[in-house]
Amino acid sequence: MNTHKFLLLLAVTASALTTAHAQSPLPPTRPSPGLAPTRITNEATSDTGTLLSKEMRWTSKIPLDKTYGELNDKQKAELHSLYESMPPGDEPPFPLEGMKPVFNAIKSAQKKIRAKGVLNLAVTVGPDGIAKNVVDLGSTKNADMTEFAGTVLMMTKFKPAVCGGKPCESQFPLHLKLSGG
Repeated sequence: MNTHKFLLLLAVTASALTTAHAQSPLPPTRPSPGLAPTRITNEATSDTGTLLSKEMRWTSKIPLDKTYGELNDKQKAELHSLYESMPPGDEPPFPLEGMKPVFNAIKSAQKKIRAKGVLNLAVTVGPDGIAKNVVDLGSTKNADMTEFAGTVLMMTKFKPAVCGGKPCESQFPLHLKLSGG
């Protein structure tokens, strides 16, 4: 990717992360939907009557707008199920401000890049909560989107994993379906 595109993507990332953080809503006063899957997508509904293109899909039961500490036991179990073996009491790494800033930054880029496929990345998070590296586990076949999402993950601060009661190094997976708009 040429330098101009990379700098543009980096600027969009910084802007999107800052905007997402600044616009984060206060915790909702209504009860959470419980076990219903969280799906952030543009779909036609009887309420809106719109038919906008589907660009990204988050189909996890882990809410985008919650930190690890705000997740209920079932949501934490859903997150833990992404790991082959995690002893009771251990915790995986998780974005410090929840998934929403990460999702919004990638969504912003997706509007321009229009990648197709599955974005499947794993970020290694150190015991200090700082991302060390990102691995592409077979993804969109769009180098721009993969590199951009990797940059977003590298800029994200994480709650570190906990192993045996102490912060430890671990990986955090990101799995998003991209339809290209």
